Amino acid sequence: MDEHLASIWESIADRLPGEIALVHGAVRLSWASFEQRAARFAAALDAAGVRAGQTVAIDMYNGAEYLEVFFAALKIRAVPANVNYRYLDDELCQLLEQSDAVALVYHAALRHQVARAAARTAGLRLLVEVGQADADVPDGGAPASIAPAGVRQYEELIRAHPPAPRIRRPASDVFLSFTGGTTGLPKGVEYVIGDSARNTRVLGRQMLGLDDIDWDGPALDRAVLLHRQRRRPVALPASPLMHSTGLIMASLPVLTAGGTVVTLTARHFDPDELFAAIAATRPRTVSIVGDAFARPMMRALARQAATGRGYDASSLVTIASAGVAWSADVKRAILEHIPQVTLVDACGSTEGALIGSMISRHGMPLSTDRFVPAPGVRILRADGSDVPAGSAETGMFLVPTVARGYRNDPERTSAAFRTVAGQRYVSTGDWGRWNADGTVTLIGRGTSTINTGGEKVFPEEVEQLIRGLPGVEDCVVLGLPDERFGQRVAAVVQPQDGFLEPATVIAAVRHRLAPYKVPRTVVVAPVPRAPNGKVIFAVARQLLTGGEPAQPAEHQPG
Repeated sequence: MDEHLASIWESIADRLPGEIALVHGAVRLSWASFEQRAARFAAALDAAGVRAGQTVAIDMYNGAEYLEVFFAALKIRAVPANVNYRYLDDELCQLLEQSDAVALVYHAALRHQVARAAARTAGLRLLVEVGQADADVPDGGAPASIAPAGVRQYEELIRAHPPAPRIRRPASDVFLSFTGGTTGLPKGVEYVIGDSARNTRVLGRQMLGLDDIDWDGPALDRAVLLHRQRRRPVALPASPLMHSTGLIMASLPVLTAGGTVVTLTARHFDPDELFAAIAATRPRTVSIVGDAFARPMMRALARQAATGRGYDASSLVTIASAGVAWSADVKRAILEHIPQVTLVDACGSTEGALIGSMISRHGMPLSTDRFVPAPGVRILRADGSDVPAGSAETGMFLVPTVARGYRNDPERTSAAFRTVAGQRYVSTGDWGRWNADGTVTLIGRGTSTINTGGEKVFPEEVEQLIRGLPGVEDCVVLGLPDERFGQRVAAVVQPQDGFLEPATVIAAVRHRLAPYKVPRTVVVAPVPRAPNGKVIFAVARQLLTGGEPAQPAEHQPG
């Protein structure tokens, strides 16, 4: 059944107008208000000349407006596209040009970089500012009082336009999800909306734990049934909506089930705010980005429990993660504090591919890198043949996808995507192997493999070991140039508290792994991470080579 997200949400707003769709701090929007505000902004886009197939870039922090703009673009068959709000002039210009953006909606606090980028981007015909500018402007930007030329104010546009009329929309429409871009300019993945609507049912069933609901029937019927049973789902994406975990994994499935999306107000991840929001809004599920979010949560739970007044997380049925590894020891610690919750660890890529997932509950054996494969997953040898199930061979994953390729990049699309017997697949670049029990083990990302003296080292294997060492909070492993071996293994290791001796880390790895996998360079420092929890490799490399890291204070989960 092909469905369009905008049409599904319109039907839910018509049937359940008074139910709450979005919560952000003190803002609570009903489904009727959500739909009407999106329809009015859709009319504003149309009045500015934005047409079907043209891109509306969203450069915003979390908030109700983010999802309103996404909805509005879909309504007129435009293409919403996420922008990493940490991008500065050159990065933002490149993304706007790559996506063919004709409209840019941004938060006022970001106007210092938007003003400069907009002046260099010829294709933009509409600039819209949301909210208020901050008093303090980071990164030496322009004064907050100076807005880009020709900018329109979001709330004024909504007030000035009547709701756009409803239209028929084909399931072949797309939206863009730009990858994290930790090693360069991200690629814009084109998600086919009809396929994505089907994918939300798969994610919703798994993430929400509502196995007794018919997820294969019409979305409106499911939303109305959950409403009648007083089981409308509430989801709290802890990560930014500009990251696929927050939007695609959490928000889209819950909205398509007629539920409520709660977003945090802080611009950096604050576990205390998260647990306060959980107690106040009673979500069924929380989505996170692996250890980057789970470790601070683990520490906050332990700290609060030590006071004798633990956090109220009794509403949680699941905590779902994607994007970064989620260590077994961290899972175990969270389950000790929230024993009723089911942990859903998903392994996939922004290219619309789910390699597999692992369900963990209190008392079960826990794993960091083992997953139950998603339907249709294959592991291929270098010659393109399939690695047979149960074989000890390693190979590269080939995974069914709901994406059709990369925006304006036919060469990389041809290299990564293929259609076999009518099914669209993508090669994610991840290496793995089959296990005897039918699960798969993720070994690492082929593009980050370190070749040292002819031996291959998967950084994830070394990182997993180091993160499990006493006193270690986080780490990243990568290869540095080496005159003798081509590359050498190096690691940035972040201590939990106080001092950590690099030699201790090196000795611990030497006792557990082959000599060629042992880091020859270890720097003890905070691991630089973007707001979506992913490592900023350029900054990590600077730390390891003695350069001054760029913006060190800013690199923390958002």
